[in-house]
Amino acid sequence: MELDPQAAALVALLRSKGVVNVSQLTVAGARREGLHLAGTWALDDDSVAIVSHVSRLGRMSESNLAAISDIVESRLQPLLENLRFAGYLRRREGPRGDTLWEAMLSGRRRSSPDVTGALASLAADSEVNTTPSGSDGVRDHQVLPGVEVRVYRPVDAGEALLPVVFFVHGGGYVTGSIESYNEFCLSMVELTGFAVVSVGYRLAPEHRFPTAYTDTVAALHWLVEQGASHGLDAHRLAAMGDSAGAALCTSAILTAHREGWARIALQVLLYPALDTERSLPSYQTFADGPLVSAADMEWFYQHYAAPPREWTSSPIHAPDLSGSPPALILAASIDPMHDDGVVYAQRLRDAGVEVQHVECDGMFHGFILFSPALDGANRARKYVAAELQRALNPR
Repeated sequence: MELDPQAAALVALLRSKGVVNVSQLTVAGARREGLHLAGTWALDDDSVAIVSHVSRLGRMSESNLAAISDIVESRLQPLLENLRFAGYLRRREGPRGDTLWEAMLSGRRRSSPDVTGALASLAADSEVNTTPSGSDGVRDHQVLPGVEVRVYRPVDAGEALLPVVFFVHGGGYVTGSIESYNEFCLSMVELTGFAVVSVGYRLAPEHRFPTAYTDTVAALHWLVEQGASHGLDAHRLAAMGDSAGAALCTSAILTAHREGWARIALQVLLYPALDTERSLPSYQTFADGPLVSAADMEWFYQHYAAPPREWTSSPIHAPDLSGSPPALILAASIDPMHDDGVVYAQRLRDAGVEVQHVECDGMFHGFILFSPALDGANRARKYVAAELQRALNPR
């Protein structure tokens, strides 16, 4: 198998910036750099100019943007759409039926020294686009000491009770955060019109097994018990996890279903990392990654220190998957964890569970974060959003 040409170019660019594999970094360095790269390489000079202008000047029409940025409208339109899917801009209908664009950056939460962080600082310094916490449809809530969830709602949703997607970030139990998946969650809100609840579980090595699992279960329980007071309809609930977050997501779902306190309409597992033993063939076939290697995963799992074949960290070994919700599993074709999703999909089918297993050809682990730079990431996001809408808002 070969990388998609866009993906190969992106990998080359990342490596030219010194990003080879995560296990070479210190724990602190991995947290600081590991997943904060998402979205930044998508911004060429014109995209930076567009986001900067909208951040500083507030809501703008396409004609005004074209004039101020000196970008011809035929090129401006696809740039705006890409920035919308990536979570930098939102599109609104103006009072005369015209299309207006506004920024989704908030300087109060960004601290990473990347392009997005710089633009967020610019937005925060602007007199036009400074808003109090929560007025942008985003609020943080504490579930347990050290454990937060971030609730995303469409800004024009009012007090409506919305379908909700429970999201668990990736990062091998060591890296990753609510913040590093902020643009992805914003894009899911934009594409679906639903609410998203993102979980900030505690990280290893300070918090080893089973902390991430118990934090995730607690966050899901909070959503079910208190969601209605925050405009979240727990009776129209899907769950989604990325990489190791997919393991946490599906083990929390299994717990909720077995104990009978939540029912999930759809589980979405993005290139799931479901076996801490790393025993399947793809760990040898794609041992060198790219970006995330078999050695990286060994490093991650050593820090989390889960027992071998423990189903809450390795759901592929769960003794009974019957009663699991329908599943959508996205697999990156060039990924050490590729076979985790293949085997888990078959185990679900054997248990009588409806499964869609989608191969994303030429993609590497974590690819969905690199929208709009990768067409494959754009397509995957739109497909996931459409399946979430089908599951939670059927016609």
